[in-house]
Amino acid sequence: MRVVTQLNNQRLDITLQGRMDAYACGEAQKILDPAVTADVVFAVADMAGVDYLSSAGLRLLLGLSKKLRPNGGALIIAGAREYCRKVMDLAGFADTFPMFDAVEPARAFCDQTLREKQSLDRWDQLECLDLEWGRVRVLPGSGDPGAAEILGDVKDVLYARITPAHLCSKRFMETEYSIGLGGLGDRLEDYLPLMGEMITIGGTMVWLPTDGHDTPDFLIPKSDRGQVTLHTGFNVTLAGKFNEFMMYESRDPAGATMTQLYRDLFHSARHRRPDFKGALALSLRAQMGTVYGSGIKKSPILEFAPANGEMVIHASNVKEWFDFDAVPRQSQVTGLIFGVGADLTADLSAYDQAQFNRVFYLNPANTGGRNEMLHNHAVIFNEQPLAERAGSLSRESEAVVDNGEFLDMRHLLDSSTITRAFLGISYIQEFRSDPHGAGR
Repeated sequence: MRVVTQLNNQRLDITLQGRMDAYACGEAQKILDPAVTADVVFAVADMAGVDYLSSAGLRLLLGLSKKLRPNGGALIIAGAREYCRKVMDLAGFADTFPMFDAVEPARAFCDQTLREKQSLDRWDQLECLDLEWGRVRVLPGSGDPGAAEILGDVKDVLYARITPAHLCSKRFMETEYSIGLGGLGDRLEDYLPLMGEMITIGGTMVWLPTDGHDTPDFLIPKSDRGQVTLHTGFNVTLAGKFNEFMMYESRDPAGATMTQLYRDLFHSARHRRPDFKGALALSLRAQMGTVYGSGIKKSPILEFAPANGEMVIHASNVKEWFDFDAVPRQSQVTGLIFGVGADLTADLSAYDQAQFNRVFYLNPANTGGRNEMLHNHAVIFNEQPLAERAGSLSRESEAVVDNGEFLDMRHLLDSSTITRAFLGISYIQEFRSDPHGAGR
């Protein structure tokens, strides 16, 4: 077996090629032991060139992993072939090591985690902002421009004119953060007449079937190589990474409303971010004081369209088509929220207006001001404690999914309140058609 190591900051890159049998692993140990110094936090083992793996190889990998744990690190496996994966599965090691299909995403994961660790280490030196309804501590994110990618058109939902021709199928792995209307199933009849509110967040897809039971359903793939697809008549997905992360705390112990939270973020962006064009995408791992939700009660397909030809949110149709909470649905819970918001006091002319208008509408249950248009969905869990410091939104969200008790999923009304939240913000530079969706 050939072993090559290279230290990159606190990440050790290991390239393994050949057979990981007992003799080879003994020789490899002589190279790897001195390479894993106290400075190494993560090691990435590129196993794309390994064609044989025995128990000796597993012991070698496990030993490396144990050596990294005192530094808070881990061994990451990248590019393992099918045979090696099967050996790991048979030996009960499938969940022992984080695994990636290729080496570059594995290294990127380590580098991002190291940056988050460094942010936590200098938490007290991070920028702090006092806003009207809350206080935030700001963590830097990606400098890449954010975009919202759209399938379908919200007007087709509002006029209940969706047909099979409108439907798109999208791979779950391409929708880490998204909201819209859709469902899961293999056959058209499994989801078309039942489509409802949907969200993908925290490694899960949750939807509210319009079957009359008012009970959300969900799927949490532990491994997804493109087989899992969701079907949608309208979907908005975050393209790119978050530009900033914030720990938000409301001034009012009862919480800030979603309207107030967005207004705080809009105000902050106008004064701090030259890349703010008037719209942003937002994901929160939130402690919620109250949850006010809504849910569409019928799949907005042409077959069910209102006889009067008006939109489903028209006063003459809204009671038949929607449930709106007049009192809180839940209190003192944890929510995973994703949404998009537009500041109507800003100049929004920089966006493609046809694309922008595919996303937003005025929900009749949101009775506040008309200075913004917000579109948010939330998955609700029993209350999970939120640490004073957080470094990774994805890991915080996945921990809620793994450890929390699932309670509900809704379109989130703007009157819902947030007491504390760790959130990611993408300052949207473009609304555009989603290139990943495929016709049914």
